[in-house]
Amino acid sequence: MPEATPLPDADTRVLLIQMAARLAAERPQHPMRPSVREALALTFATRRYGYGTDRAARAEADVLTHAPAVEAGMPRGQYARLLRQTAGGAR
Repeated sequence: MPEATPLPDADTRVLLIQMAARLAAERPQHPMRPSVREALALTFATRRYGYGTDRAARAEADVLTHAPAVEAGMPRGQYARLLRQTAGGAR
């Protein structure tokens, strides 16, 4: 039986929810891209923990570990729902 991915910690859940809010608010019908996933992880980790800090780098890595992969053709709003689910929030 494969091991389950551990649930994100509280700090990671906050960042996932922030990313979801951004995606749901800005062009939710546009296609989601892997590069946007990576850019948002960096942006929100940096805002929370400071530019170039070790804590920001760890937070970014944690977010990218837990944020689902982006499927081709998936709209940003749908990806936002996946992020909220991953964070344990509403669907």
